[in-house]
Amino acid sequence: MTYCGLRIEKKSAVRIRRSVKREKDALLAESEIVSVLRKRFGGESFSVVKGIGDDAAVIRIPGATQYWVLTTDQLHENVHFRREWTGPKQLGHKALAVNLSDVAAMGARPRFYVVALAIPRSLPRPWLIGFYEGMVRLGRKHQAILIGGDLSHSKDGLHISLAVLGESVRRNALLRCGGKPGDFLYVTGTLGKSAAGLRLLQAGAQTGKTPSERQALKAHREPEPRCQVGMWLARHGFCRAMMDLSDGLSLDLLRMCQESGTGAVVHGDRLPLFSSSRAWGCDPIELGLHGGEDYELLFAVPPRHALSLESAYPAKYPKITRIGMLTRSLHMEWIPESNMRPRPLAPCGFDHFRS
Repeated sequence: MTYCGLRIEKKSAVRIRRSVKREKDALLAESEIVSVLRKRFGGESFSVVKGIGDDAAVIRIPGATQYWVLTTDQLHENVHFRREWTGPKQLGHKALAVNLSDVAAMGARPRFYVVALAIPRSLPRPWLIGFYEGMVRLGRKHQAILIGGDLSHSKDGLHISLAVLGESVRRNALLRCGGKPGDFLYVTGTLGKSAAGLRLLQAGAQTGKTPSERQALKAHREPEPRCQVGMWLARHGFCRAMMDLSDGLSLDLLRMCQESGTGAVVHGDRLPLFSSSRAWGCDPIELGLHGGEDYELLFAVPPRHALSLESAYPAKYPKITRIGMLTRSLHMEWIPESNMRPRPLAPCGFDHFRS
């Protein structure tokens, strides 16, 4: 979760429900930490269009014809990844992808990035070169250029930190806070595929025996940031709130609702789930709602624009699915099937400080 260009780290783990008893001096939950930082240190400035509380910071430079967006993310060995599960090119790809996804969520074009590594002395040189090759290959695909970084020694595994600078495609940026009651909710792609891939890795399946297993493993190891979709949505003006899905739909939707001052209802029978995961013992609905690391886009569209969006949306991009709507209530609900009553939707995505 990004705050003013900084990001609270997340574990690469299937998100599950946990009941936590808070002690007096215990570390706060992720959202509470961000709230404290926002209130105490989130200074206002003409140059800061959006600081703490979104996928990226949005910066206004006097005389510029566009806004700039800035985000950063970090990955730590045995917290976010395991080297025995992920090849160097795959990890380089993912390290950049999770940052590009934040830029995509703002409807911006990625331009430049820097990477800082703390590496153990035992890390082979070919591994390090492969890491950069995977990262730079993805950067070139999205016209983002590596312009620098930092290297340091680590005594406890590999640590990765990136920062990406992007520019808005229009003189605006899509924020989490723009949603209104009645707006339709859409997502790109498929939900729960990355979490299903993680389940396979946890079960010892490194390569995948079927096409579905290989798809899930690739989704987890090499997620595809939706940069082109984000820019297209920003150019055409169909949506007024957007974010990426990194911690699970239920938790990330709560964040959009809190920023927009709304509630939401989600239709379970409309969710674009990765149903193939049933074959290896997963619940597609559970993973789709709470799994996380999908890096798809969640966006809110005024009803008057819905048909225009659906007819104009390019077929070459990942599919979009209408999954629900924002409501005047401050509660989140979901309807498992069309003939069922709404039920409370608990935000059960991953919280790094409550696991």
